[in-house]
Amino acid sequence: MTPRPPQGILIRCLSCRHKGVISERDLVRFGVGPGAPISHFVKRLRCRKCGSRSVMAKRIQMKAA
Repeated sequence: MTPRPPQGILIRCLSCRHKGVISERDLVRFGVGPGAPISHFVKRLRCRKCGSRSVMAKRIQMKAA
């Protein structure tokens, strides 16, 4: 059985187009389960650059380190 590649959440600000990634492991530190639907926590996210809460989030496969 091959190990599953690490998953992450790609977040893009709809106001300034800034992009960021949160790993599934980091979600646990913020009280969100690794398999939680994005709709359960997307309203809590905001852009680090401009502060907008208008963000788009989707799951991605991250490259293994």
